[in-house]
Amino acid sequence: MKQRGVILISALVITAMAAVVAAALFYDTGLIARRAVGNFSMEQALQIGQGAEALAAQVLREDTNQTDTPQDSWAQTVDPVEVQEGVVLEARLIDQSGRFNLNSLVDAEGERIEGAMKVFARILELVEIEPRWAEMVADWIDPDTLPAPDGGEDGYYLSQTPPHRAANLPITSITELMQLPGFTQEMYRRLAPHVTALPANVRAVNVCTASGVVLDALFALTESDQKHVEYSTLKDEELAERRTGECYPGRSTLTSGQQAMQPFTAERSSWFRLETWVTVGTAQFALYSLMQRDGGRVQTVARSLGYE
Repeated sequence: MKQRGVILISALVITAMAAVVAAALFYDTGLIARRAVGNFSMEQALQIGQGAEALAAQVLREDTNQTDTPQDSWAQTVDPVEVQEGVVLEARLIDQSGRFNLNSLVDAEGERIEGAMKVFARILELVEIEPRWAEMVADWIDPDTLPAPDGGEDGYYLSQTPPHRAANLPITSITELMQLPGFTQEMYRRLAPHVTALPANVRAVNVCTASGVVLDALFALTESDQKHVEYSTLKDEELAERRTGECYPGRSTLTSGQQAMQPFTAERSSWFRLETWVTVGTAQFALYSLMQRDGGRVQTVARSLGYE
């Protein structure tokens, strides 16, 4: 009787161990399968996103107008497209030339560009942020380690929690503003629609697509009307209505009698951000592409990928 009891217990132990091993195998197999599906979905989304880039490049090449306005074909909203069953593509092109380039604050030698500093400080004022942040951003970009009176370099950032150093390099994403101590999400939300991060030599703003805040900030370059307020008081709908069918305000109108504004203004755009969302099943992938148009040539300069 005792022997049968031992055999029974042994059988139960072996069965339990086999169940544990089987469960572990099934769990690992499930993880491997899900990982494979996730990798395949991401690769599929990336390929579709690159296809969207090719289509966007074609649209930009075909746009041969002398001006770029919100009425152009590249600026129109496109409804989501089902690429194949269960895979949906959404995309939009955003003109980056209509925004102030943060990297234009500092030239190739690391010297501040006085006109760009004035315009950026005025943008900050118009969105109700202290103009001193212009010096902070310039110090973040310039290559030296000497802080401006209202700026900050390594010594300042190393005292923060967690400690880190100043970038001392051009900004690659405007989200870097959040690295500045005290620069809040609310401040970022107010400023983000008006600024971008492009090569430092890009200074001209497309006045046909610029926000009212950026348009008014350009008058900081003048001696007579530095606190100009006109376009920033317009509602988005009213500004869009005035831009129906034409460039508003035209460059010649905006810069009439203002020679200092000429190098900072244009009516044609060269830089665009393509935002692409690809939904595969229940997962959504986002591809952000910075595209440059140089004459009839369009190329993707940088990409960043995310997913939800």
